[in-house]
Amino acid sequence: MADVTADQVRRYVLDGSDDDLRRLLSLSESFAEHARRALRRVGVGPGWTVIDCGCGPIGGLAILAEMVGPAGRVVGVDFSEPTIEYARSVMAALGLENVELVAGDIHELDAATLGGPFDLAFTRAFLMHQADPVRTLGRIAGLVRPGGWIIAHEPLATPPPRSLPHLGALETYWDLLHEVMERAGVPRGTVERLPRSAREAGLEIAEADGFFATQDPAIGFEIHAGSLAAARERAIEAGIAAEMVDDVVALLRAAKAGGYEWVTSPFLLDLVLRKPQSM
Repeated sequence: MADVTADQVRRYVLDGSDDDLRRLLSLSESFAEHARRALRRVGVGPGWTVIDCGCGPIGGLAILAEMVGPAGRVVGVDFSEPTIEYARSVMAALGLENVELVAGDIHELDAATLGGPFDLAFTRAFLMHQADPVRTLGRIAGLVRPGGWIIAHEPLATPPPRSLPHLGALETYWDLLHEVMERAGVPRGTVERLPRSAREAGLEIAEADGFFATQDPAIGFEIHAGSLAAARERAIEAGIAAEMVDDVVALLRAAKAGGYEWVTSPFLLDLVLRKPQSM
């Protein structure tokens, strides 16, 4: 199933007519091997039950579905009903029948409602948006069985994405996204403090690592440009000038054909947590 899923994602990246879908699938594929390695480290395999918290339109769903196989079960949760509807269309396009999707607030859902408890919970770029990550991690912990796992791949505020040669617009873009979150009530350094937040939530830290994902410039710069473009309305609502957002998006898109050798993702904290047997 692993090769089939990867091939399906790549095919839709190349052939899909929906620009945003291509961006999301490209983003998922760029992190795929990092996710596989993290999941293998805790023993995820056929038959596991797993949940993707804040899954968005694809998140880690394809990789989780690949790892647990047809005998396993994947549940994706996102607050936005339109996003979940989009995720359903993506899962149907990829032919992933072991994925269930639920629209709702992870803080208000319990394990029984979602068909848990789960063997593992996964987050990617979800905890970075939480004003109270201790509370959120506590709620996620309530969804997994005693002794179960939580894997969080969350981007740090610094360092920003990198490229060769250097492109200053990457730093501006990354700072703009964090300014939007800060004005929405999420303090800077939230991801940097996640290990401490996890301990305060009663979780054990099994491993803490991190990584950049290196991307082809044609794909990587479009992912960054698309991510900022997707946040345009929120940025304007937060008081950031539309012209500034549009100018940075244009610079990032122009870089796709600018002779760059590579571009990276942000630096992601790779945090493996375990729920104590007695929790």
